[in-house]
Amino acid sequence: MYTDYSNEYIKSMFRNKDPDGRRWRESPLTAPGISSGESGRTWKGINPALVGRGRHWAIPGYIRSMLSEEAQSNTVKALDELEAMGRIVWSRGGEGIPNFKQYIDEREGVELQTIWTDIGGERADFATLKPESLLERLIKASSNPGNLVLDCFIGSGTTAAVAQKLGRRWISCDINKGAVKLTSKRLQQIISKQIENSETKYPTFAIYKVNSYDLKLLRTEAIELAVQHIGIQRTRTDRFFDGTLGKNLVKIIDFNHPLTLLDLQLLQDELKKRPDEDRNITIVCLGKELAVDPWIDEWNKKHPVNKIRVIELKTDKKYGNFLIHRPAEAKVSIKRKNNKAIIEIKDFISPTIIELLNIDNTLFKVKIPDFRSMIDCILIDNNYDGNTFHIVYSDVPEKKTDLVTGKYEIEIPKRKTKIAVKIIDMLGEEVINVFEV
Repeated sequence: MYTDYSNEYIKSMFRNKDPDGRRWRESPLTAPGISSGESGRTWKGINPALVGRGRHWAIPGYIRSMLSEEAQSNTVKALDELEAMGRIVWSRGGEGIPNFKQYIDEREGVELQTIWTDIGGERADFATLKPESLLERLIKASSNPGNLVLDCFIGSGTTAAVAQKLGRRWISCDINKGAVKLTSKRLQQIISKQIENSETKYPTFAIYKVNSYDLKLLRTEAIELAVQHIGIQRTRTDRFFDGTLGKNLVKIIDFNHPLTLLDLQLLQDELKKRPDEDRNITIVCLGKELAVDPWIDEWNKKHPVNKIRVIELKTDKKYGNFLIHRPAEAKVSIKRKNNKAIIEIKDFISPTIIELLNIDNTLFKVKIPDFRSMIDCILIDNNYDGNTFHIVYSDVPEKKTDLVTGKYEIEIPKRKTKIAVKIIDMLGEEVINVFEV
């Protein structure tokens, strides 16, 4: 990879000009070190071993590429051809050493070094946004077209966006749904333009939910979800316990880590500060270390009061359905009209969005007047093969206040075909409906 020559570099290094204004410089055809092989042979009476403190002929690959096949493997022949081409310049330092006449327009620039000062910053709408020019350099330097680029923390999606533009395959991950949504929209716009210009081998991507990242929430949000699910009475005046369940005090462990012995030690330290507390304790957690159960068993044997019970939300028989995910659903109508398909989104519901909207509304449930407000974008494949989703039409609102249209008329093959409609909600969850017409 190369960077452009600076004006100062051009003026200082390519000072010579041909009559037509073409700039050039003298580039050495020798390198330090004596060779007894082919690169040490005498040419036109010049023995490179006697030049300076001992040298040998060294013709760079970019120069050899200009020569015949025979000359590429024969140094003397190469020097003869270069002289015949008028590309030999004799030095005037008294030794009469041949140099190569290198034109500035024959090189791509300065070979890329390890310190980069030529890439400026870009306006950052995202906290850790990197310039696309920086990612372009990194990806070009470390991969070839068709290679796979992995970004474990997508943020605003710059790595995936640049990889897509450069013809690389990519996998991006993030636990933040906002980052997934932002990246998804950014890539849809890039791919749409690439499809218009027939510039891409990779006209599609998919979003996979591979773990329970819904539960990686802000602590306050996680507590409210657990409180509603289990029926905990909140005690907002208590600085340690989160509420009560029946007669028990309740402590909710941060869902971003399992219940540990350290959590239990903190609980024990708190109870020491409350010698008159005679209520039992209920701990709510998402996962627990193996050492936790033996510790609690031993504790309960020694303490007639303040006994500890654990509600582990992955396995608890009564409350385990906290982890049940209700996927989004869509009602879609498709009709064929000659070589066109009339598509209409009749209805859409995302239980996850509705649950999140209702977290802070205990008296009244949120009602959504237009289901389209839950939809981020709609993508359509008019000839779906059952494996790869090719975007032939996309409805991606430009403004936050705009809604998807919900009604579409697209060209389809005259033969029987499968139409796939992909709906992505505001949290990045996908619903795909497939119809044969």
